[in-house]
Amino acid sequence: MKQEWIRICQRLDYQFQNPEILRQALTHKSYLPAEKDEYYGNNERIEFLGDAVLDLVISEMLMEEFPELDEGGLSKFRASLVSESGLSKQARALELGTCLLLGRGEEMTGGRNKTSLLADTFEAVMAAIYLDSREIHGLSEITRVIQGIFLPHLPQDAEGYITRDYKSELQEHVQKIIGVPSTYELVEESGPDHEKVFTMAVFIRERECGRGRGASKKLASQLAAENALLRIQQDPSFLLAEKIN
Repeated sequence: MKQEWIRICQRLDYQFQNPEILRQALTHKSYLPAEKDEYYGNNERIEFLGDAVLDLVISEMLMEEFPELDEGGLSKFRASLVSESGLSKQARALELGTCLLLGRGEEMTGGRNKTSLLADTFEAVMAAIYLDSREIHGLSEITRVIQGIFLPHLPQDAEGYITRDYKSELQEHVQKIIGVPSTYELVEESGPDHEKVFTMAVFIRERECGRGRGASKKLASQLAAENALLRIQQDPSFLLAEKIN
C-alpha cells in the first residue's frame, strides 16, 4: 500500500483488511492504469453506496445529539453536513486529494482540488470502509469512523447553524468584489411528488460557481451558495477572474 494511503488510514483511524477496495475508492473514472498494473475499477458505483451510508449514520447521529430538533430541522442539518461543500471540506482535512488516481486531463485541470470530485471521493471512501468491515462488524465500524470525523465539529447551536443565510453572504461578497448579482437556476428535479429533490446552481456572470441539492428549492439554493463560498475561499482569485471577463 502506498505511503499516502497508509497516512489516510491513520487519519481515519481505520485499517483496511482489503486494501484493493481503498484503491478503488481513490480511483477516478479518468484514470487509465498502465498495462502492467492490476485494475480494480473506479469509484463511481461505490460513491453511490457511500451517499446512502452517510445519510443513515449521520441521521442517527443527529437524532442522538440534537433531540430538540424536529424532522425539518434534522433534514436541513443533515443536508448541510452531506452537501458537496461539506463533504469536500472533510476530504480536504483528510488530504484525499493528494492520494487520488487521476487521468492526465483531470490532473492538469486541478482535479485534486475540485470540490465535486473531492466530495465524491469522500463518499467512496466511506463506502469502502463499510464494505471492508460489514461482514464482521456490521455498521459499528463505519459508524465509529463517521462519528469520529463529524462529531468534533458539530456546533452547539444547531438552529443557528442550519439557518445561516449563505445566499446573503455570497451576494454581499460578490457585490463588494465585482459589483454584480449572483443568480440561481433549477438544474434538476427528481423523486416522487411527496419526496421531491431539487438541484439548484448559482451563477456569477453566467458562470456556474456552485450547486446544492435539497428537499426544497430554497434549501438547495442555500447549499449552492455555501458551495460557491467554499470555492471562493479555496481559490480567492476565482472572483477576480470573473471581474476581468
